[in-house]
Amino acid sequence: IDDSISLTAFYNLTIFSLKPGQYAWTKNFLDSHPPERICGTRYPEEIHSLCITEYLFATKKYTEAEDTLVYRLFENTFMSISADVLLIKIYYETENELLETRMKALDQKVRRTKFSDEKKEVYLNFLRKLNQIIKYGWQIKSPKRIKLLEEIKSVPGIVSREWLLEKLP
Repeated sequence: IDDSISLTAFYNLTIFSLKPGQYAWTKNFLDSHPPERICGTRYPEEIHSLCITEYLFATKKYTEAEDTLVYRLFENTFMSISADVLLIKIYYETENELLETRMKALDQKVRRTKFSDEKKEVYLNFLRKLNQIIKYGWQIKSPKRIKLLEEIKSVPGIVSREWLLEKLP
């Protein structure tokens, strides 16, 4: 619209281009669509920052990703929770001591949102499974680890399923 792109379309194009590993396309998209071109929000810089952080995380530049994420309370609850999930994944990858604290904070945030119970469950499942990965993931031959792997594959609603599965090779 008038050479602008909605925040939802901007975010979705970024996420969907990263899934098949289209990093060059994603980088070009982010570079050619600065915050000024994002509409539907009073804070386009935060949305742009979130998408750049998603790109940096996908390319395994975790420290740069953490430094890039402009973390504020987004006016869009979904984007705010997406930023929290991304920060938790960065903390996991970098073994940051704030991981557990950030997971508890996200749990509270999700429970307090006005999302439907089904939508809340998608994020709560992520937190539960990540907590189990932290506890049992290193036990290669443990029945609990094998059960966890199957649960992550089969649970109907969970955010970042592919990433969680990568944590249990």
